[in-house]
Amino acid sequence: MKPIIKTKKVFKKFGAEGSERTVIDGIDLEIYENDFTVIMGSSGAGKSTLMYLLSGMDTPNAGEILFDGTDITKISSEEMAVFRRKHCGFVFQQIYMLEGMSLLDNVLMTGLLMNKNKKAVLAKAEELFDRVNIDKVTRNKKSNQVSGGECQRAGIVRAAINDPQVVFADEPTGALNSSNSTAVLDVLTGLNATGQSIIMVTHDKKSALRGNRIIYLKDGKIFGELKLPKYSETDKTRTEKLDKFLAKMGW
Repeated sequence: MKPIIKTKKVFKKFGAEGSERTVIDGIDLEIYENDFTVIMGSSGAGKSTLMYLLSGMDTPNAGEILFDGTDITKISSEEMAVFRRKHCGFVFQQIYMLEGMSLLDNVLMTGLLMNKNKKAVLAKAEELFDRVNIDKVTRNKKSNQVSGGECQRAGIVRAAINDPQVVFADEPTGALNSSNSTAVLDVLTGLNATGQSIIMVTHDKKSALRGNRIIYLKDGKIFGELKLPKYSETDKTRTEKLDKFLAKMGW
């Protein structure tokens, strides 16, 4: 299978010259269509940095990142902004919604950047809101009038509105309680079941269980990898396999 994203010897360093710290250390990686890829590792391992590099939100000091055949390290910031709108959706731990607008209008604003047909964008938004179980009353409320879980699920709708090739999720349940976390993970799992490719950074084992591919980083390098079947609630061996893998990684 042809990868959606492929990196070649990618390095990322931070700090002033002479006192630089290598955060991503020569990573070679392929991300495949329809996978739910989870990136794990201890604090400071480079998880979020790697995700930002893969999505073009940050640029490496060296190496290539081929996204849908385009080397995104060689295009301008203006071209990259357009590329991201077309190919990427983003869900963050902190929920960034314009507070003066309804959840629906936040989503429509993103959709209309790519499709000027408001009727089509609205129909897509309504379909996605239905899928994440946000009713018509709630979707017309502002972000400060709804729960964190509802707001995060609306954030996933916004991330998916333009049919991106990849949805990137950076600790999407980090600020949520257990029940809201489960609801958000159910939404991401549902999107993946319908063919959406997902890359998720997490430190949470419960979240990691939703992935079919777990990549573990250590000191900016890929230290290990676990492949699992697609998520199923009836899979009784999944937790055991992940526990053994994480123990081996020293997590």
